[in-house]
Amino acid sequence: MAIQREFRGAGTQLKYNDVMFSLELLHLPIENSALRAMWLINQANIPEVGDIPTIEEFNSLVKMSSHVIVVKNDEVTAGFIILMREKEDYHSLNYKFFTANYDQFLYVDRVAIKDGFRRQGLGKMIYDEVFKLATENNIDVCCEVNTLPRNDASLAFHAEFGFQEVGIKDYDDHSVVYLKSPVTSN
Repeated sequence: MAIQREFRGAGTQLKYNDVMFSLELLHLPIENSALRAMWLINQANIPEVGDIPTIEEFNSLVKMSSHVIVVKNDEVTAGFIILMREKEDYHSLNYKFFTANYDQFLYVDRVAIKDGFRRQGLGKMIYDEVFKLATENNIDVCCEVNTLPRNDASLAFHAEFGFQEVGIKDYDDHSVVYLKSPVTSN
């Protein structure tokens, strides 16, 4: 199960068990086929990520994003991450927590990996790119993780990247912990 990373041209490539994966930073507008692939992955990952009932709503979310990164195996989308900067008109209460408490940040709105591609280092590959973007922009990375239902795999994953608790929120049907991983020196 050797993982090998190679940097070629504009993207990162990862070889895992002789399977090659690549990262791609998407630019707006995103092609319908790419948008649909990400939306289907999102919907298959509920409750770890929030439900977005229609592809039109998913497209609206993507349009608010600062960065959309996909990981592919050949032409198959294996996963994605949607990132946002501060001061967007986004109605997520979790996003609003960070807006109310921090002037600048890179917010992980959602990250999801397609079934069959999990536990192959793709989340780490995506987050390595996120931290590269955060370092280039001198901003911290923020996110939330479910604590009810408890998402132990995600909590452990984020701990490996140095995320620290900065708040909690209990909703009627779930609870989250707010996390921040400092990239800046403040």
